[in-house]
Amino acid sequence: MADIQKIAELYEKFGSYRSVGRELGISRNTVRRYLLRVREVHAGKCAEILPKNRAIKQPVRVVTQEVLGKIYAHLETNQDRPRKQRLTAKRIHELLIRDGHQIGYTTVKRAVAQWKREKGPREVYILQEPKEGECAEFDWGDVDLCIDGAWSKCYLAAFVLTYSLYRFGRLYMRETQLEVIQGHLEFFKEIDAIPATMRYDQLKAVYDSRTKQINPRFLEFAIHYGFTPSVCNPASPHEKGTDEESVGYIRRRVFGERTLFSSLEEANDWLKVCLAEINAEPVYRREVPPVQGLERERSELHPLPVLEFSNYLLRRSRISKYSLVACDGNYYSVPDTYRPRDITIRIYEDHIEMLDGESVIASHPRLRGQKQYSLNIAHFVKTLHRKPGAIRNAKVMTRLDTQIQMIFSTYYERSPQEFLPILDLIRDSSEPAISYAIDILLEREIVPTYDTLRLIIQQQGQMLEPFNISDDFRVTDPDLGAYDQLIGG
Repeated sequence: MADIQKIAELYEKFGSYRSVGRELGISRNTVRRYLLRVREVHAGKCAEILPKNRAIKQPVRVVTQEVLGKIYAHLETNQDRPRKQRLTAKRIHELLIRDGHQIGYTTVKRAVAQWKREKGPREVYILQEPKEGECAEFDWGDVDLCIDGAWSKCYLAAFVLTYSLYRFGRLYMRETQLEVIQGHLEFFKEIDAIPATMRYDQLKAVYDSRTKQINPRFLEFAIHYGFTPSVCNPASPHEKGTDEESVGYIRRRVFGERTLFSSLEEANDWLKVCLAEINAEPVYRREVPPVQGLERERSELHPLPVLEFSNYLLRRSRISKYSLVACDGNYYSVPDTYRPRDITIRIYEDHIEMLDGESVIASHPRLRGQKQYSLNIAHFVKTLHRKPGAIRNAKVMTRLDTQIQMIFSTYYERSPQEFLPILDLIRDSSEPAISYAIDILLEREIVPTYDTLRLIIQQQGQMLEPFNISDDFRVTDPDLGAYDQLIGG
């Protein structure tokens, strides 16, 4: 603004554009342009002398028509090449340098982007008309929820029938193949039928991108239920666009309103309620709401098989010296009475089982985090009888009910061997039964011992005791004279 004022002052002094330009070292046309702008502002024809979004155009010095012609020629020939063999902006820049042109990579990249915007081929999609019962789509989506006071990432398994747009979803803490198959089982149970085709993106649990084949375990599941898995091309979400939109829609509609839950089960209950509302509402380009559309297309869906698919994984694991096995980064206790060094574990979506042949010798809820422990005191009782001093700092003790921990620290910490019968009692009954008995005894100010706890448990019928019936009793001979007196009156 100060330079424009200087131009105006010199013009009043010299009265010539050329003289002002010579004095300031600028073109007389520039002097004239700014002075005309000043007069327009004074006359009220414009609001400001220098516009705020003024674009300064520099003359093109490097990107000549010859250079642009070569860039465009490379881009045109790209259309006839296989996708993976097309020239990139980086390679086109290298070819121009090789031809002797002094040009920067950013300039070439800008020219390539402009050509794609203005002259590049358009991507054309084919509008689909889904048939009744023909296809359903599946996809994963992550949801951030506060479960029991702690924020964690949950995984939403989302399904949608492409004809009726009936939506289904379930939340899981993992996104492994077990959860994928479990989500399918619950979806099939919900609609009480099976679509002819299930469509996926290149999900690792479904499709092995290295071998270009369906995962063997998932293929076994698909054959059992009689549907055909269909996998989209890489980076082609439009091929499965219905469910891609469903994941975001469910996430915003259901968990945009509420994110705090006491457990994953409560979050899934909330999801069920909201999905029931969604499926009862009218949807775009459908004559009836999804819940009615499902009834209409159910006759075209396949029936459920008689036998349900067993959704588990078998794994052979080494037992550590602490009688623990590792599974998915967590640790589970093995009964110390089991002698082999290895054990077979059967992994379900929500729990794991430990097998001795065909017999289940232990079961644990499946842990969801990392480096967590599921310990059962009954699995260590035999060892603790041999090493009673280890009870004081045993990690398994911290997994017991707080009431049981309290009576140990109060009455038995100095003599842990006296606590061993109570451990036997826990193994033969249950922790809740022991905790209940402790509450009763403490209310009556009675020290919880093995005998007092056992008595309370027996009274509550929570512990079966063998009947000791003695067979050394005598039956006296009848007195027939007394009988005769009764007859004779």
